[in-house]
Amino acid sequence: MSESRKSGTGAAAMLAATLAATLVAPGVSLAQDIARDAKDSAETNLGLEEIVVTARKVEENLMIVPLAITAFSAKAIEDQGIKELSDVMRMTPGFNFVNQQGSSGRNDRSTNSFVFRGLYLSAGNSGLNAGGQLFVDGAPVLGAMPPPMVDVERIEVLKGPQSAYFGRSTFAGALNFIMREPGEQFGGKVSLEGSSFGSHDASLSLEGPLLSDKLAGRITVRDFKRGGYYDNAGFTGGELGEQTSKSLSGSLVWRPTESLKVKFHGSIFEDDDGEPAQAAIKSTEFNGRLDANGNCVSFAQAPPGTAALGQTANSRASFGYWCGQLPGVDSLNPFALSGDYDTTPTPTNNALFNPNPNWLIFGPDFKKDGGIRRESSHADLRIDWEFGGGYNFSSLSATHFDKSQFIADLNYRDARNVRNEFYTPASAAIRTPWRQFLLLQQNRFKDWSQELRITSPSDDRFRWTLGANYIELDTPGTPGFGHTPLGPLFVSSITQQEVTTPSVFGGAYFDLTDTITLSAEARYQEDEITQTPTIGTNGQPVTGVGATPLNRTFTSFSPRVSIDWKYADNSMVYALYSTGTRPGGFNAALVTSTPATIAQLLAVVPSARLAFDEEELENFEIGLKSTWLGGRARTQVTLFKNKWKDGQVSTSIPVVAPGGVANLINLTVNTGKVDLQGVEFEGEIRATENLRLMATFGYNDTEVKEYGGGPGGQPACFDCNNVYGSFDGVIGNELPTVPNITYSISGDYSRKFTDTLDWYGRVDYTFQGEKYTDLANYTTVGNSQNVNLRLGVRNENFTVEGFVTNLTDDDTMQTALLGVDALTFLTPANKNELRFSPPVPRSYGLRVTYQF
Repeated sequence: MSESRKSGTGAAAMLAATLAATLVAPGVSLAQDIARDAKDSAETNLGLEEIVVTARKVEENLMIVPLAITAFSAKAIEDQGIKELSDVMRMTPGFNFVNQQGSSGRNDRSTNSFVFRGLYLSAGNSGLNAGGQLFVDGAPVLGAMPPPMVDVERIEVLKGPQSAYFGRSTFAGALNFIMREPGEQFGGKVSLEGSSFGSHDASLSLEGPLLSDKLAGRITVRDFKRGGYYDNAGFTGGELGEQTSKSLSGSLVWRPTESLKVKFHGSIFEDDDGEPAQAAIKSTEFNGRLDANGNCVSFAQAPPGTAALGQTANSRASFGYWCGQLPGVDSLNPFALSGDYDTTPTPTNNALFNPNPNWLIFGPDFKKDGGIRRESSHADLRIDWEFGGGYNFSSLSATHFDKSQFIADLNYRDARNVRNEFYTPASAAIRTPWRQFLLLQQNRFKDWSQELRITSPSDDRFRWTLGANYIELDTPGTPGFGHTPLGPLFVSSITQQEVTTPSVFGGAYFDLTDTITLSAEARYQEDEITQTPTIGTNGQPVTGVGATPLNRTFTSFSPRVSIDWKYADNSMVYALYSTGTRPGGFNAALVTSTPATIAQLLAVVPSARLAFDEEELENFEIGLKSTWLGGRARTQVTLFKNKWKDGQVSTSIPVVAPGGVANLINLTVNTGKVDLQGVEFEGEIRATENLRLMATFGYNDTEVKEYGGGPGGQPACFDCNNVYGSFDGVIGNELPTVPNITYSISGDYSRKFTDTLDWYGRVDYTFQGEKYTDLANYTTVGNSQNVNLRLGVRNENFTVEGFVTNLTDDDTMQTALLGVDALTFLTPANKNELRFSPPVPRSYGLRVTYQF
C-alpha cells in the first residue's frame, strides 16, 4: 500500500467479519421462509412501502408514472447511509457524478456537474450552463449544491429530458430533493457519528406545533467533518481531502383550512474544505507513445519529443501518454499525491491576497489556505390551494445565493524540487525559487424564480395542468488569477452574466380506456442571456466596443408525449418521446482578446463564432414497471435511445501573448452529434418478513457521429491530437468519463433480539465498469467495486450502528481526465498529464441516534 494513503485499522476487518457472518447466517433457511411467507402476503405484512414522487409537479405513485425515475425514500437514505451525491450515483443506473470535472480536472466541491445516460458535456456543464439541474421542493438551485441530507424526505433522480416540467438546465435530467415537513406532535432526533480519519457527523432536529395546531415548524443544525484521507507526500506535508460543513435549516407548514397549505423551507450552510485529494500522472511516468492505430510504442523506439509516429517534434503527443488501463492509486509513486499550498512566502501571499483590484469580485481574504470555502443560502415558499371541487392552484417562489472561493495547485504536484528558471534574486519580490502555480478563483451568483400552476381534478377522465415560470440568474463573473513561476498572473477574463427565462408549460392527460392513458406535455421557453465583458484576458478593463454587452434570446419548444397501459395494479408499460434543449452562449474571448490572440484561436478552431447556438437532446424511451407477489416485489426496466444534436463542443486552446506568456482560452462550437442508447433496471423484493433484497443494473452505449470544428468543417478531435498527434479518429468513439456498465446488489436483514429490541444488518455491493479518460479512447480507468456493511440494534427510540465503507479498500481512481501539465505550460514544449481523483479508502465508524 502506498504510504501516502491512509487507512482504517484492524478494527475495520473485525467489524466486517461480524457483519458478514450475521448476514450470511439467515440464508440457510431463506427458501423455507419464502415458501412460508408467500402463502399470505397481506397477513404477514410483506408489502413494500409505496413511494410517492412529484416528477410531474403533483404527487403520484412511482410505479404508475410514465417516466424513468430512481427514488430514495427517507428510510432508504438512512438505511444506505447516503450523505452525498456520489452515494446517490452508486445506486442509480443512468446517473453519474464525481466532483472532478471540466478541463481543470479539480476534485473539490466548487460546483457540481451531472451526467445522465452517458452524455458527457465538455462545454461548461454546471452553473448557468448546466445540462442537468438540482431542485429543492421543485425549485431550481443554481450550482446544484444539495441540502443537508438529514432534512431530506425523498430524492428523485429523473433521467432524460425534463424540460417540459422543470425547464431550464434539465435537457439531460434532473435531481429533485423533497424536504421533510414538520410533524404535528413535538419531537426530535439527535444523531452522533464518528468514523475513520477523525471524521464526525452530528445533527439535532426539533419539530412540532407552533402557537396552534394549524402551524408546525422544524429546525435542524448539523456539523459535519470528513478528515483528510491521504497524506500530502509533498514538502509542505499535511493531509488531502478534508471537508467540513455547518448548516442550519428550518421549515414551516401552515394549514389555515383543509383546502389551503403553505410550506416554507430555508437553509444556510458553510463549507470550508482543506486541500483537495487530487493528483496527476506526469509525462515522466507515462509508459509509452500512442500512434493513430492505438499501438503503444516504447520510448526506446520513439524517444519523447522526437518527430516519429506522424507526430510533430515537441508536440504534446510526442512526449507520450498512458497506454491501456490506469493503475490503482496504491501502485503509483507516493509523491504523486502531493501539492504545494504554501501561501506564506511573500510573493505568493501578495499575488493571491493583494492582487490587482480589477481582478476581484470580493475580498480574497474570504479563504486564506488551500481548498474551497462556500457560504450559501436557499429559501422557497410553496402555496397549494384546492378549490372548485378538486382544482388546485400552486405558487412556488424561491431564491438562492452562493459565494465561494478556492485555491488550487494547478501543478497537481508539489514542485518545490523543480527549479523556477524565471527566478532571480532581483525578482524575489514577485517569484519563488521553485515552480509554484497556485490559482485563486472566485464565484458569486444568485437566482430567484416564481412558478404559478393550475391543475384540474385528478379523478377526471381528461386532466390538465397549465403553468407559467420565471427565472432570473445573475453573476458578476468568475475571475481566476494566481501566483505562477512568472509571478502574479491573470488567467481568465471576467464577464458579467444575466439570464432571464420566462416560460409557459402545460400537460394534458386523457384516459382512452380505464387502463390506457395518452399524455402530452410541453414547455415554451425564452432564455435571454446578456454578457458584459469587464476584464479581458490581459487582466485589463475592457473598453470601447469590446465592453458592449452581448445579448441574445434563445427560444425553445420542448414536448414530451407518452402512452401508457396499466396492465395490473401498480404496474404499467409505457412509450415516451421527449426533447430538451440547452441554451447557447458567447465566446467572449473573441471580444476581450487582442487581434493577435484571436488569430491564434481561429487558426485552431476556424468555425468558432461570437455566439454559439443551443443544443438538443432527443429521447425515445420504453419502460416497464411491474409489481409482483402481492406487492412484495417491484421492478422497473427502461430502454432508451437518444440523439445529441448540434452539441456544444468546448476546447481549451493554448495561446501565446507578446513576451512569450502562455494562456488557455476556451472556445465553444456546435459541432457535436452523438447517438446514445441503453437499458436501466431496478428491482426490490421482500423475500421474507425479515429479509429484503435489491438490485440495479445500467448499460449505456455512446457513439460519436460528428465532433470538433476543424478546418473546412472537418471533425477535429483535440483530445486525439494531444494523445497521438492527429485530429482524426474520433468518429465512432465513445464519450469519456462514464462507465458502460454499472450494477449494485443489496440486502438487509432484521430480527427480534428481545421483545423491545431488534438487530439488523445491511450489505451494499456496487460495481462501476471501466471508462475512458478522453475522446481518443485509448486510456481507461479500470473497474471499481465497493462494498459497504452496516450492523446495528434499535428500538422505538434508540439506534446504535457500526459500519464499514469500501470494505475491500478498492484503490481504483474515481475518474481521470486528460490535462496539460502546468509545469511545462508557461515554457513549451507543453506535455500531457492525467489528472485523477483517488477514492476514499476503507473507513469504519459508529453512529448513535435518539428519536423522541
